[in-house]
Amino acid sequence: MPRKRPRPLLILLLALTVLVAGPAPLAAARGGGGTSKSALDRTWFGPEADLGVQQETVSINDAVVGTEDGRPTMYATVSAENAIFNVIDIRDNRLLRSFTLPGVQQSWRHAIGPDGTVYIAAITGGQTGELWSYSPADKEVRKLGTVPGEKSLWSMTTDPEGNVWIGTFPNGKVFRYDPQSKDFHDYGQMVPGQQYVRSLAYHDGSVYAGVGSVGDVIRLDTATGTKTKISDQVPALLGVEPQEVPFAYDMAVVDGWLFVKFTDPQMKLLFYDLDAGKWSDKSVGKNTPSDAGVFSFNQLQSRDGKVYVTNNRELYEIDTATLESRSTGIAFGTSLRGAAWIPLNDPDLPGTSLVTLQSGGRITAFDIASRRSKALPSVVQGAPNPLHNLEAAPDGTLFMSGYPGGTGSRFDPRTGRTTRFPMGQAEGMAGLGDTMYFGIYPGGIISSAKLDAATPAVSEKFRLGSEQDRPYVMKAHDGKLLIGSIPDYGKLGGALTIYDPDDGEKKTYPDIVHNQSVAGLAQRGGRIYGSTTVYGGLGTDVTESEAKMFVWDAAGERKVKEFTLDLPGLDSPKMISGLSFGRDGLLWGAADGFLFAMDPDTLQVVKYKNVYPEVKNYGMWRPVYLRRGADGLLYTTLASKLTVVDPKTMDHVTLGDYDEEVAFMTLARDADGHENIYFLGKTAESRLRMIPVRHGRAGTVAVDNAGFEVAPLDDGAVPGWQGGGTLFTLSQERAYTGRRSMKIVDAARSGPEASAELTSEPVPAAAGAYYRARAKVYIEDGSTDDSVLLLSFLDGAGQPVGRMASAPLRSADQRRWIDAQASGTAPPGTASVRVSLYSSAWNLMTGYVDAVSLQQTRRG
Repeated sequence: MPRKRPRPLLILLLALTVLVAGPAPLAAARGGGGTSKSALDRTWFGPEADLGVQQETVSINDAVVGTEDGRPTMYATVSAENAIFNVIDIRDNRLLRSFTLPGVQQSWRHAIGPDGTVYIAAITGGQTGELWSYSPADKEVRKLGTVPGEKSLWSMTTDPEGNVWIGTFPNGKVFRYDPQSKDFHDYGQMVPGQQYVRSLAYHDGSVYAGVGSVGDVIRLDTATGTKTKISDQVPALLGVEPQEVPFAYDMAVVDGWLFVKFTDPQMKLLFYDLDAGKWSDKSVGKNTPSDAGVFSFNQLQSRDGKVYVTNNRELYEIDTATLESRSTGIAFGTSLRGAAWIPLNDPDLPGTSLVTLQSGGRITAFDIASRRSKALPSVVQGAPNPLHNLEAAPDGTLFMSGYPGGTGSRFDPRTGRTTRFPMGQAEGMAGLGDTMYFGIYPGGIISSAKLDAATPAVSEKFRLGSEQDRPYVMKAHDGKLLIGSIPDYGKLGGALTIYDPDDGEKKTYPDIVHNQSVAGLAQRGGRIYGSTTVYGGLGTDVTESEAKMFVWDAAGERKVKEFTLDLPGLDSPKMISGLSFGRDGLLWGAADGFLFAMDPDTLQVVKYKNVYPEVKNYGMWRPVYLRRGADGLLYTTLASKLTVVDPKTMDHVTLGDYDEEVAFMTLARDADGHENIYFLGKTAESRLRMIPVRHGRAGTVAVDNAGFEVAPLDDGAVPGWQGGGTLFTLSQERAYTGRRSMKIVDAARSGPEASAELTSEPVPAAAGAYYRARAKVYIEDGSTDDSVLLLSFLDGAGQPVGRMASAPLRSADQRRWIDAQASGTAPPGTASVRVSLYSSAWNLMTGYVDAVSLQQTRRG
């Protein structure tokens, strides 16, 4: 059986897990090795249901205007699980063609070469930076290659020779792509320690690179590779210290000037004289702190010595001779995603208009003379939008955020109806009373919407401030909102924010744990319990070695305790999260593969379990979610695996594909009042999925010779079992119960002795019932990296209709008995079930298996 297990023949629930007992101190759990006292034994998990795409949207980060077949043409990429490149005839407002870019999720920059080729700087779902192209001649898209060692391509420009220049993250490098040789040339990091090249422009043999997260502008000599910093005057022009200069976010060469926009909080456009080699003291941007400042741009083109940008939500005119600026009086509150001067032959817009594209796909044209604008209906082909968050509201509906932001969704599990509405990228969500609150990135914005509206209307309530950017943790407690956040780009030190909606009071407490961000919050009485991640904003280096926990006195507004989480086998976790109080009064949380419960008074861990011992250094910002069901079970995304735990016995099952990342999960009731699991998984990021949960009758299914106590037959065969080759033999060397166990000796990576399967005789089974096979496993020595227990469903002809495997035994404890299990719902057509012991080429081990059991739970 391969290490990456194939999906079942039918869509059905997989339940994969290895149960590992913790050490004796702290009342460590023994796991779920067959105890009848576990509530999970009476729980039925049904086959997974696909509730469909929740957001079909157009989200465009960037575009560029070119010419195709003699006509002005807009080129843009729609962000999606598989992004869609669109080609639009501007005059006719007609979609000419579109192309799926497999694996690409978004593009933040397009550029056009001198021959008309359109280049697409792509970011994939696998966090690699790819360069793609589109030819207006043959109407085809092509993947040109992956930029080596880089996760994201953020900026791009071309030169007169047709070379493509690319700026990257996380190494802050500039690369040149040669279309003739098809090679990438690495010019190295622009500024030591800076991770982003966020903007690029070419002029007269030099490439200008805008750097972040601490802003700088570097001139790169394309012939020699020499790098020269030209931004020494910028801090004084922006009125900040050098280390506080924000991203040099956008850049363009216009009439001998290098236009550079520096991002939040300044949002200012500065001008560098390329001939004189100095900065002008003129600028365009915010006039007051509440102003929006200059928005992003691509492809600035002057006409009659004038160029136009978006500033303070209006179209501004800049005279390139004097750098004087003025508002045109034309309202426009978004970026210029590509821009060109085009005669549209539109009676509403006579003459030549400035044309751009909005994020929702609407071509927008401006007649500067008449101060009129016109937005045309979008013809862009949209796509399912990846979902970025999932939270249950107090009224029982489910809220979701899209990624990238722009759209929110509300799903009613009682009716199956989805409602879509405008909303930014919500990192966190929480319901409080009749209101749903959203933590919006970027800017650390807290927005809200009333739950009684047919279509939610999201509006900003306040901003966190204190250089906070991503409100990931949001909890409602006693009429107040608790918020834990991640700081801005280039910053360390998250914050705790407490908001009282009754009087509108907001208090933010930054850097509660030095240079760490807040990843978990829970409150009992006047004490707020918190946990951290060692990571700060993007573009920062971690300074602390271990995540911590803390206790905050809400009335005294002070930290009263800060401490580390000390568990046997837990080695300096990078994130502790998921804090919540259980019905037992204990404070529960998660770190790496551990689930733990702590006495909130003594701060001593009273029980824990290393559910996934193979998981180390888990997490960055996104917290683990712990949800408590009405059935008393604990549902969690521990280690990004959909996990259900009996908090009394610490028995657990893992639902779904072990290898699929499940980042978001919650519980909600359907039309019949049943509480089910709703989740978002990595393999279908735009789709909401559901696993039904019921509680029914449990019983044991007899597996012949499950304890291997029956002596072997004269020919060496094991009664009740078949197969196994030479890897499996009955042994009296070690046993969990009785005198015998099944010994496994797997010493080969290849050849006929590399893998084998020992299978029980089939026993009758019922379609729709939930089955859970368990066994005790003892690893004597060697390395294990694959499953050891399989569960197979067969039809009436003995043909397989579904198969499940236990979780891989990666990092499993050796020289002690541990628990393994494989479980799942029998698909339609099931007539029998059988259990198999298995060792593959990924295992090199000596071990023993004993005490096999099989349990059936029928739907209640």
